[in-house]
Amino acid sequence: MEQSHHLYTAMADAFREEAFLRKLARSREEAEALFAGLDWPALLTPLLPIQKRIVCGSALDAFRPVLERIAPEPPEGWAPCAYQTAVSLLYPQADSARTPPQRDGALCFLQFLRTLFDAEREVLPFDFWMDFAFCTEEELKASNLAEEYRQFLRRWREEYVYELLRLGREVTVFRTMEHIAGVHHVSMTVSRAFKAGGGKIDLGLISAAAAGHDIGKFGCKPGERVPYLHYYYTDQWFSWRGLGALGRVAANHSVWDLELENLSSESLVLVYADFRVKQERLPGGREAARFFSLAEAFDVILSKLDNVDDAKRRRYNYVYVKLQDFEGYLQSFGVDVTLESAGGAPLPRKDPSLMNEDEVVLGLRRTAVDHNIRLMHRLSRERLFVATLEAARGEKDPGRIRAYVSVFREYFTYWTVEQKEQALEFLYELLLQPDGDIRRQAAGLMGRMLSKFLSGYKKELPQGAPPSPQEERPFELWAEYLEKLIHPDRRLTPRQISMIRYQAKTAADALLGGCSREDFPRFSELLFRHYQDPAAEEAEGAFALLNTALNLPMERVAPRDIARLADYAAWWLETGEAPQKAAAMRLARRLLPVLVPDSPERGAVIRAVETADCSSSTPLFYLQYRLGKLLGLDVSDRQILLDQGEAAAGVFLDNLKTATPWVLKAVGVEYLLDQARRGEPAAALHIATHFSNLMKVSENVVVRRLAGSALLDVAPLLTPPRRNEVAVELCEALETGQSEISQYIPPYLGQFLLWLTPRELDEILDELLRFLSSSSASVAAGALGTVGSLLEHYRVYGKRFREPEKSLERRRRTLAGLLLKGLASCMEPVRQEALRVLGEGLFASPFLSYADKTALFTLTAKKLLFLIGEQPGGELTFFHTAAALSHIYRFAVKHRIESGPFRFEWRDKAAAFFPGTFDPFSLSHKGIVTAIRDLGMEVYLAVDEFSWSKKAQPSLIRRQIVSMSVADEFGVYLFPHDIPVNLATPDDLLRLRQVFAGRELYLVVGSDVVAGASSYKAPPREGSVHSLNHIVFRRSSDAEGREIEADLSCITGRVIPLQLPTHLEDISSTRIRENIDLGRDVSNLVDPTVQDLIYRNSLYLREPQYKQLVRASFLDFVRVAAPDPVLWAELGESLGPLPPPDPRDSVFLLRAGGPRPRVLGVLTSRVLNSGELYNAFGSEELANFVRTRTAGRIQLLTGLWAARAPGGNYDVRQLLLTEVLTRAAEEDCGYAVWWGPSDPAGLDLLRRQGFLPAGLDTPQPLLLVDMRSPAVLMQNIPTTLKEPFASDRQVLSAMGAAHLRFQEAVCGLYPGTLVLSLNAEIIYHRLVRKLTEENGVPAEPQTPRVLGPKMCVPFGKILRGNAVPNTVTKTIHTDKVFAPDLHSFTISPFPGYAPLESQIRTIRSFRRPVMLVDDLLHTGNRLNVLDPLFRREELEIDRCMVGLLSGRGRDLMSARGRKVDSVYFVPDLRAWFVESTMYPFIGGDAVDKAAPSVPGLTPAVNLILPYAFPRFYSQCQREAVFRFSRTCMENSRDILLALERAYRERYSRNLTLSRLSEAVILPLSPDKGAALRYDPNLSASICLESDLRQLDRMRELLR
Repeated sequence: MEQSHHLYTAMADAFREEAFLRKLARSREEAEALFAGLDWPALLTPLLPIQKRIVCGSALDAFRPVLERIAPEPPEGWAPCAYQTAVSLLYPQADSARTPPQRDGALCFLQFLRTLFDAEREVLPFDFWMDFAFCTEEELKASNLAEEYRQFLRRWREEYVYELLRLGREVTVFRTMEHIAGVHHVSMTVSRAFKAGGGKIDLGLISAAAAGHDIGKFGCKPGERVPYLHYYYTDQWFSWRGLGALGRVAANHSVWDLELENLSSESLVLVYADFRVKQERLPGGREAARFFSLAEAFDVILSKLDNVDDAKRRRYNYVYVKLQDFEGYLQSFGVDVTLESAGGAPLPRKDPSLMNEDEVVLGLRRTAVDHNIRLMHRLSRERLFVATLEAARGEKDPGRIRAYVSVFREYFTYWTVEQKEQALEFLYELLLQPDGDIRRQAAGLMGRMLSKFLSGYKKELPQGAPPSPQEERPFELWAEYLEKLIHPDRRLTPRQISMIRYQAKTAADALLGGCSREDFPRFSELLFRHYQDPAAEEAEGAFALLNTALNLPMERVAPRDIARLADYAAWWLETGEAPQKAAAMRLARRLLPVLVPDSPERGAVIRAVETADCSSSTPLFYLQYRLGKLLGLDVSDRQILLDQGEAAAGVFLDNLKTATPWVLKAVGVEYLLDQARRGEPAAALHIATHFSNLMKVSENVVVRRLAGSALLDVAPLLTPPRRNEVAVELCEALETGQSEISQYIPPYLGQFLLWLTPRELDEILDELLRFLSSSSASVAAGALGTVGSLLEHYRVYGKRFREPEKSLERRRRTLAGLLLKGLASCMEPVRQEALRVLGEGLFASPFLSYADKTALFTLTAKKLLFLIGEQPGGELTFFHTAAALSHIYRFAVKHRIESGPFRFEWRDKAAAFFPGTFDPFSLSHKGIVTAIRDLGMEVYLAVDEFSWSKKAQPSLIRRQIVSMSVADEFGVYLFPHDIPVNLATPDDLLRLRQVFAGRELYLVVGSDVVAGASSYKAPPREGSVHSLNHIVFRRSSDAEGREIEADLSCITGRVIPLQLPTHLEDISSTRIRENIDLGRDVSNLVDPTVQDLIYRNSLYLREPQYKQLVRASFLDFVRVAAPDPVLWAELGESLGPLPPPDPRDSVFLLRAGGPRPRVLGVLTSRVLNSGELYNAFGSEELANFVRTRTAGRIQLLTGLWAARAPGGNYDVRQLLLTEVLTRAAEEDCGYAVWWGPSDPAGLDLLRRQGFLPAGLDTPQPLLLVDMRSPAVLMQNIPTTLKEPFASDRQVLSAMGAAHLRFQEAVCGLYPGTLVLSLNAEIIYHRLVRKLTEENGVPAEPQTPRVLGPKMCVPFGKILRGNAVPNTVTKTIHTDKVFAPDLHSFTISPFPGYAPLESQIRTIRSFRRPVMLVDDLLHTGNRLNVLDPLFRREELEIDRCMVGLLSGRGRDLMSARGRKVDSVYFVPDLRAWFVESTMYPFIGGDAVDKAAPSVPGLTPAVNLILPYAFPRFYSQCQREAVFRFSRTCMENSRDILLALERAYRERYSRNLTLSRLSEAVILPLSPDKGAALRYDPNLSASICLESDLRQLDRMRELLR
């Protein structure tokens, strides 16, 4: 009943809708009168209740009474009439067969159906063949096209598209409804799961495209081929409604659209869905839609294709493989391609190092798909595209500009027309760049973009359909830009005009060489219009035009245009200056083969050649000679003159002059090459040297390239020693690092090197390895370009020098290894160049044979896949990676289709597992690795974390060093860091065996490990390390020089002994660190490419090899409730005369234990309530004063005395005061009152704790403080500095003074509130005592070491780089990372460390109960992130130990069911400050996505002005916030000044930002954003002075 009433109301409302009434051909009043009296209950009775799908015929029967009132029934019936009317709404057309009333009737029936179907959807279950699960508003929040999508849905509803589909099922034989609904269901099911798994897709875009992809079928006219033409009409429907962004995807869903190399995820999903939803013919001839698998759909479509030959089958196979790869990619995100579920969690990704051969190929292809989709997601979004274009426009670095152009060249085909036009503007702007190579690439891309402006699968047009306006756009743009190229803006300088004009040739060559045969006449005609009147053109413009036509494909040029060019050249040869004459003769020479003999044009050229005066220039004279000879003229006298030595000498000189026109230099190169071919060998060396000089110094790209090509032609004429001479000279030029040289020399140098003898070539390869190790990215990139050129043309080497195949293959592997070494570089530009060479230079090379590409792929695939994912890079590196993978992907797919699976040589090799700290990975380690690899095994290096006593570099830093060191060693891989393997844990060893199941497994260890590790000393048991096969490399002595005697008999597995060469065995971590401290070259100790990383990031400088043991201090706090006279007398002896004790007071003592026990200080106090105040003060006034300003329990402090010379670095009175006040807070004292004698220093101490004087005239000082919710300071600066600076007297003095000022500043933030100052070192010592007691071990180190059963796991900033005595101490390295806007933060791994999950797995591998340790537990931010991971990994947490625990923190742990203990407890904490985090350059919190501008300095934020204004400051006075911020900055500056002085005194050099890590354990730099960078040669104190001035500018705002 409720359903019926709801439907009655909905019907009445539907027929009152404004949009509906406007469609009718009658007035509003007539329509309202018609519908006002309808009896909806009576009309709808036959259809209610709705229990199954509504049949349109039944609905028509129910609605027929209304239709009869509107108009007589059309001859074909109301249902077909309504169907055609709905079609006319999509595609308006004249309809003379129906009257306006009949059309109104059809519209009313459609409105009736729409309302019925709305009701049907509410009560019937979702049917994916009949219903559409459109996007929700929540999903649209992430869509870039949300508004367009809403408009699409409005059109879908108002134009009755759904009703049309439902009617079509009954009035036609087609099942368009099921197909469209099915495609939409597949699209949205996979897209939603894909997005939920982290994929990049716009749900609004794919939903609209899928729902509308076949809407064009309703636009096809009778007799038209629907399968071929519906794309056109689909595009038309979307375009007419201003939904072009949706239509571009919807209209391009043909399987042939996959031939476009780069498609967005939305396009891929739509093609995939359309591919899988096909019609199946049923018995009886009817068709029904169903979901097919990809393989089934492939066969179905192949059977339907027209004219299938081998070429078409190969094309179809190609697109099918792309769909298979895309489906696999979707599955990796958790998509259920069976469509039986909504999808699940993303599949775990197998580490590339553990993949087998087939998995590597699949992994590379999927990685290529992933990069392509993510890049297309960026470039196909207008906002992101514009941002990328603007980033490129604002770039100043030539290398990065070149990279952007390279990326645009790879991906422009899928851009919209608007995006291409924007890109053309940008490319034209680049023609003003000083770098000639950038100008050349930009102009070439302009031509290529115009030639492929409307590229892709060309859809068929209906007969008589007007061409799209877009079809004319490329010709309009070519005319526009050609004019700009030939006649640039007159306001530009002559040099700028010349630079632009020259690139007209590059653009024309790319356009006319790349456009289709159909477009060539139109494009060329626009160019040849400029050659009609030679006299009308100025000389410089004519030169540009003559040069532009030089390389045109003359065989495609019409005879009329050939004649036009010949006349133009002849005219300028007769009348022009030297540059025009040279250009005219070069063009004439190019035209001769296509000029008709005896034609007037040929005659004009002959006359011009005969009459031209070319005597002023040898190159001109040479051109005249060459052209005359080709024309059959007598040129013997000219040849005699050209062969004279003076002619060549003049060319040598002119070619090196800046004033010589480049075209004459180019002809000069040609002339000298001719002389070399016909002259003496000695002349050839001189000419070759000249060519190499031109390559180095010429300003013109053409001259450089011509010189390079000429040098390659001269190479065979040189003797081997002279070739080597030239090669060495060019290599030396490469080492200069000039960007021009590294761009132009490598392609020619690589080919030239292939003329060297094998010995000389191998020597050059050693030099190239040295270049790769350079700190200059330009030098390293030049070396990679040279290696790429060598590899590309390497096949010719075996023919020139008869070397054994084994030697040739060894060198090929060396070359490929050098490329991979570049890919592992720590410098992004080098990695980018390596990617460019691999992709564009090799796998896309027309010179590298198919067989060589196959060999290169099988050799490098696994290393390549690993290295691509190993180092995250910036946006440009991502672009380079995507482009390189795109080239590799094309080849891999081609190979699969043409040759089947790849065959690898490393199948089923034995695996050697080599764990180690590798701190750092040395040449000794590399020697071991290569020796094992040469035994025929694959080596897996595991950078382990189980040497917990060592103070190692962050694990990812060590991993990077290993990766860089072995990148060129094939068969050597890094073991995944998320699979920890503790040799002492059988479960881990079992997992290791499972990882390498089916392969023989060896464990690689040193003899020192076998001799000393506890896992070997333990008796063998099932699954223990003894049962593994071993490769044992013998060490004769350990790091301390003690001889090693290892008994290998305990190993029950097979043992292979290895002995290192002496020069490698002598390499040790200690020796490497000593050399680094002295700034020496360590390239003979570590891989040369690693040396720059170490020095660039100040790694291992002043770094101890082992963690420092934190010992329990000799300080003891003792409370004596009632001191006796003997104790008081003892105190008087130690501290000086003391007043008589008050028997009501308790006494707190601070004693120093150890060999000389003594009392350091004493504090007297007692606890009062309000009723005891009068007895305490003896004054009604004072008692009332205190009573009105306090409440509850009061801690009364009555005296504080300290030894005159206590020794040590501790403030005894501060320690006593902190201890007493924290205990009082723990005992719920709400206030503290000082009432006792005190000197000025004591009063100052009290004021720094927040005590405020009473301001009364009292016999002794009276001060009060509110301690209900104290602020806490953590005094930890000494723990952040390295020795010897942490113990330096002037540094200690600066730290002490800074802390006093820091206390005062915090008191200013919270006046009258207790400020507790906790000493981090005291906390450390007392924590150690608690931890060792809990672990049942002594607090002092034992020899031999005896470890307790539990392990200590610090997880914050405490105990970093320290260890607890006799306790396994392993840190979980976490960091608080703020969002760039500072509104939120996350807990992440500390920079350089493995993901938190991996770190926790490592902890679990120790198989010990864990004692968690941190300095503070209040909000529990870190634990909130870590605790779920602990539980997931089933880590046994014994308890949590913290320095300071708040009541909130205790409740948090209780709620989590965890035990907690602390040194100090404060029930309610108002604020806390860790001193180091407030001091710029010494501490802080990291900022997400901030890149360091100085290596080793992590960008961070200090929560002080001018860097930030956190929310908690809003409770404080602004002036106090300013003073606090200034104090923090001044304190940091003063400490840094002291450090800088101490460093200068010790090392006689300045402590600059680049060296700050030598004094500060974890230095950070205030984040200034991407636009500002720190000068690494400045000191931190100078930077802070600048920031202080910035702060002072804000003072007025903060008053």
